[in-house]
Amino acid sequence: MKQFSNVLTGAALALACAASFAQQAAAPSVADQREAHQEQRIQQGIANGSVSAREAYRLERQQGRIDAAEAAAKADGNVSGAERERLNRMQNNANAAIAQQKHDVNTASTRMAPAAPPTSGALVDRRESAQDARIRQGIASGQIDAREAERLEREQSRISAAEARANADGHVSGAERTRLERMQQRASADIHHQKHDRQHAQ
Repeated sequence: MKQFSNVLTGAALALACAASFAQQAAAPSVADQREAHQEQRIQQGIANGSVSAREAYRLERQQGRIDAAEAAAKADGNVSGAERERLNRMQNNANAAIAQQKHDVNTASTRMAPAAPPTSGALVDRRESAQDARIRQGIASGQIDAREAERLEREQSRISAAEARANADGHVSGAERTRLERMQQRASADIHHQKHDRQHAQ
């Protein structure tokens, strides 16, 4: 009877641990919660006109770099203290940038010259760089408004994060390469659509 009781106790503990693990896995991390909050702030700025198309592009590129860094940090199944500190620092910088862009003199109606693409994104290949150039050209010409810029750059961010995960083991498999190619083709079509639809920056 004692042996049976021990078996029941062990089973109960195993179920409790499994439930706790599942709950932790389902719960978003603090980094993910901060990123979601920052995305809401960007979208709110776009909606009220305090964030221009050019600013939306810059802020989303910053979010993309955070996505890629987080994907690379999680690739080995363990985020070290140094990696966590770097991600936190990147999010602090993004938080300050969002506040600055929402309260400066540039608004959704402000036309700005296209800026040079970020040079720190080592994971961004030539095709992604070309797509970014098309987005910037669309912003400069007024073909792409702030909301469209935000959507397109979120798509570029997902590609950067997927590429970071694929590169994490030092080898990009054929299946991974095919998936990245499909994502890039879809992004290219989306850029073309947004540049030629009826929505334009004011």
